[in-house]
Amino acid sequence: MPSETVRGYVLDQLAPHLPARWKVDEGIPSSMHTLSRPLLWLEYTAFRPLAEVPSKIAASVDVCIATNKTDVRKGEADADEQVAALYEAALTSHTFYEITATKTVFWDAYFGWRLSITVITTNPEQE
Repeated sequence: MPSETVRGYVLDQLAPHLPARWKVDEGIPSSMHTLSRPLLWLEYTAFRPLAEVPSKIAASVDVCIATNKTDVRKGEADADEQVAALYEAALTSHTFYEITATKTVFWDAYFGWRLSITVITTNPEQE
């Protein structure tokens, strides 16, 4: 894995496929605030041993994407196509072990998506 961290690696792989208008936050937003454009951030969600290769660890990271729309229908219309394109790019890159996508609402206000991405590593860092 060329990047120094799992988060950095995931972001490096996805960066060429992110819409220019999306803001990327380096950490988990601490509270709801007014979004002027879609916001993306990464959260560690799990570590587990990889049964197929005992020396490896599966590190799971959620790529969270919140639209700037408080109307769920408008948020869904705004995000679905772009998130689907990002998901497709992640799948075709063959750099991730597992990828799932789930619709959600962040802070009880903004429509969004969680892309759960699992990366195989030997030494997951604690961020």
